[in-house]
Amino acid sequence: MKRPLKIALSILLFIVLSLGSGFYYTLRSLNAPLEAGSDPNTSNTDELVEGGRQNILLLGMDAGTLGAKEEHNRHRSDTILVVSLDKKNKDVKILSIPRDTRIRLGEYGIQKINAATAFGGADLAVKTVKNFLGVPIHNYVVVKLSSFKNIVEALGGVDIDIKERMKYSDPAGGIYIDLYPGQQTLDGDKAEQFVRYRGYADADIGRVKAQQQFVEALIKKALKPATLLKLPKIIDIIQENVETDIQPLEMASLANFARQVKQEDIKMYIVPGEGKYISGTSYFIPFQNQLDEMIDEIFFDDGNIKVAVLNGNGAKGVASKVASKLESQGFKVVTVANADNFDYETTTIIYPKDKKSEAEEIAKVLTQARLEEEADDSIVLPTIIVGKDAN
Repeated sequence: MKRPLKIALSILLFIVLSLGSGFYYTLRSLNAPLEAGSDPNTSNTDELVEGGRQNILLLGMDAGTLGAKEEHNRHRSDTILVVSLDKKNKDVKILSIPRDTRIRLGEYGIQKINAATAFGGADLAVKTVKNFLGVPIHNYVVVKLSSFKNIVEALGGVDIDIKERMKYSDPAGGIYIDLYPGQQTLDGDKAEQFVRYRGYADADIGRVKAQQQFVEALIKKALKPATLLKLPKIIDIIQENVETDIQPLEMASLANFARQVKQEDIKMYIVPGEGKYISGTSYFIPFQNQLDEMIDEIFFDDGNIKVAVLNGNGAKGVASKVASKLESQGFKVVTVANADNFDYETTTIIYPKDKKSEAEEIAKVLTQARLEEEADDSIVLPTIIVGKDAN
């Protein structure tokens, strides 16, 4: 059964606010009356396997159609996050899915992924995200826009450094954004303007990065001791504005987990891709190979170092040979393919900044390889380009 449980802005905020306050929250939840909801037997969510990661779909809704009666309003998901919790290793991984991501939505044809809630509510959104990522979704949380503003107000605002001038208006959609750059405290109205702004040079990716910046600022605010004194007010504000299938006893387990999570154990990701116009409509098109690697890292991480191996010299079977050598040493090879050309002279291990230690472990096996840090976001895990020196 669905319950409008008294939870925080999102599962992430719930985790933060639960530090030292989870049992209070759970006690209030156990006393909450049931509301009628969908038959649990028809839900698209998956059963959680004991000991496995718990994946929770968080949907932040938009305002819908301005002036429409609420019972007939079709809200789209303005924010789409999959929060993956590993209770054994005490880590949280959060994947942001751009709302304009182009997908095939069953009988509705080609759509942006945020349309799933408009056509079929949370159940269709869960099914759509499961199909898109190829991972189980165990629970969902739907947060209405009205609760977002009120929670920020109850917290006393959120401190954030705005990087650029933000100005946009859409009277028909009821959107008015007018923010200046600089460090400042955003009240509820300005916080909503900040997370809804879309005029970035890199389009939907810029918007997702801004939302993640806001989440990080929200965490810092929520961790302040004074926030605990505001919990009763925050909980009351959102009681009628959040829908979830998470049951009270499950919340007790989450609260216990939350007290053990450190801020540095929360890692954020964005679906890799680019914006494109197709038939006059702006979409976000994922880079599928990079997304597959990211999905593997987030949802199927078994603790082994993951690596991609690319053939950069043209010799048949050379990449597979290197891959076999690495796998025999306990590494997990997630990709074996050709490089962009076959003119590489020296075998090179290219790695993102946060994977330097993993690249160094690989270099202990491939002693002839040189290390090279990748400056941009084109790779997400150590990648070996096999050069001619490997023949």
